[in-house]
Amino acid sequence: MTDNQHTPGPWRAKGHCIETEEYSFNWVASVQTSNVPEWEANARLIAAAPDLLEACQRALAEAVADDQDEWFANMRAAIAKATGQTD
Repeated sequence: MTDNQHTPGPWRAKGHCIETEEYSFNWVASVQTSNVPEWEANARLIAAAPDLLEACQRALAEAVADDQDEWFANMRAAIAKATGQTD
């Protein structure tokens, strides 16, 4: 949908590592905490990031709403944060 600079998805969580599905052992990120269920949940959330970003971008592109609507403003802010368009 856009010209992203991140590693293309899909990604998958494998233990505490997030890797591309295309190439095994091509790590995108690694999460570390002392709480195993927490790092597994963090890894799953990070692995979903490319899909979540694309879903937000598509929903916003197809939406018909007032630009002042808080829900759409939050979606725009999340997209900007994910794509590095904010500080």
